[in-house]
Amino acid sequence: MLLSKTFNKISNNMSAPLIAISLMIISGLFFVLMHSAVKYLSKEVHIFEIAFFRCALVIFVLAPIIIQQGKTIFKTKQPKMQFLRIITNSVAMLCFFYGISTTPLAQLTTLGFTVPIFATILAVIFMKEKIRLRRTTALIIGFIGTIVVMRPDISIELGALLIIFSSFLWSICLIFIKKLTQTDSAVTISLYFGIGMIPATFILAFPVMEAIDMRQFTILVFIAITGTLAQTIMNTALKKGELALLLPFDFLRLIWSVLIGYVLFAEEPTFTLWIGGFLIIGSTTYIAWREAKLKNQPPL
Repeated sequence: MLLSKTFNKISNNMSAPLIAISLMIISGLFFVLMHSAVKYLSKEVHIFEIAFFRCALVIFVLAPIIIQQGKTIFKTKQPKMQFLRIITNSVAMLCFFYGISTTPLAQLTTLGFTVPIFATILAVIFMKEKIRLRRTTALIIGFIGTIVVMRPDISIELGALLIIFSSFLWSICLIFIKKLTQTDSAVTISLYFGIGMIPATFILAFPVMEAIDMRQFTILVFIAITGTLAQTIMNTALKKGELALLLPFDFLRLIWSVLIGYVLFAEEPTFTLWIGGFLIIGSTTYIAWREAKLKNQPPL
């Protein structure tokens, strides 16, 4: 409650685009925290079993809100859209997991960053969002920064193609989420995501399911909490801002990944990281500054 009041007090002094940008950045940080915990635990527990618990524990993470709001939290005004989002997300996860098993990590990560490109194009085509030249340029610069950091050697293989297809499907999911935010709450969208993904992740996890100890379960709970927070905060950001504005800030996940990787996994950053990181941070900072400036300009 105190956190909510503090956020409302701060947000009253900020424009809607800046609030959405801030939420998107925070969401990205939580996603990276989740991915870091997954990376750590994947040495002991199969990735498919982790994915299953990530989804299955969502209802327990959101239990306090469910108890407070009751059955109303399960009500959605767009059940068809929820169903399409779940199906698309399930196929995307299946493709992504197969890609993980066959594609080098650097190539995998770089291909994953094609999501903002796909989603921005889809947002312009299907949601009639306007994208300015400067924002487009910043998006391209951010993607170039990612390429510089990862230094990929991309070849045409089945795994790589499935990762690209998964990224395309996830970009469609972002469009679905954006549309769902017009009628449903961010928590409701997150709840349906977790529940809806249980069948697909269970199918993957069942053949490799093994007993886990209390320490591993605690980490799984942490993964579920950070993942649910990341999803819910991202949903809120999409409710307040346009996809074309917010997607470039997804590149900041790479910066969080490097920092956490250095602290927790002793992964040394390379020289190209600083060059690419400068491009990524510079492009996203410019977008935030530009949007704030445009918001403060009086209408003509």
